[in-house]
Amino acid sequence: MRRFLQVLLMLSAAFPPMSAALPGELSSGEIRSELVGRSISWWEQGGWFSGQMMLLPDGRAEISVDAPKRAGDSGRWMVRGDQLCTVWGDFRSGQEKCYSLQRGEAGRFETSGGNVFEVREAGV
Repeated sequence: MRRFLQVLLMLSAAFPPMSAALPGELSSGEIRSELVGRSISWWEQGGWFSGQMMLLPDGRAEISVDAPKRAGDSGRWMVRGDQLCTVWGDFRSGQEKCYSLQRGEAGRFETSGGNVFEVREAGV
């Protein structure tokens, strides 16, 4: 029985619960504290799309696409588990999409959807 408990403890340490964020992934609290209320420049990794985004403290969100063609939309954001979810009025036909985020270089975050977010200070 003692050997069984030792093996069980080793396995539980090796395989964290599925709801836990992977190492380097932002937690729900970190998403809120690091991204909400801040100006975010974003771009697709290896793609043509780029723009600006703002996640407002009241749950509203604003996004602009600067390239390849200028466009903009508004919607809402929420955190589900340790993922940032957005729903836009027109973009993605109003479908919700959720991403986990990993901390990258200073002020940058990489999403599981293939985008890079770079936090900009107000007025910059």
